[in-house]
Order: sequence, then C-alpha cells, then structure tokens
Amino acid sequence: MEPVLPDTVDGSLPAIMYLSDLNMLVNLGGRERTRADFERLCRRAGFTLTGVRTLPPPAAFSLLETTPA
Repeated sequence: MEPVLPDTVDGSLPAIMYLSDLNMLVNLGGRERTRADFERLCRRAGFTLTGVRTLPPPAAFSLLETTPA
C-alpha cells in the first residue's frame, strides 16, 4: 500500500498528497511515486506491477499488486 501520484498535478488528489511529496523530498531525501515510477522500481527488483487499485476515501493510498517477473 502506497500513495500513487498522477503523472502531472491534475487536482484529482487532495493537496496533502503533494505536500507529503514535498515533505519527503526536503526532509527525508525521498519522494512519492507515480505508477510509472513503481513499474520501474518493481522491474528493477524482479517483479511486474500487475495492478494498482485506489482505496476508497478517506484513504489516499493504492494497493499495488505485483508478481515475480
């Protein structure tokens, strides 16, 4: 379970999601990811991203489904 950002800021997510991304970047050296980012990350780890299911509100997370490559 992870937050999944859209490829471009389109207003589909609450502003807190983008603030979380900024917070992670500035304070922790990390960042939130898009679906394409997760696909690359999974591929590098030997997995295939097979699905992303957005969880219902108020959760701002998605369930990432993977299988071994």
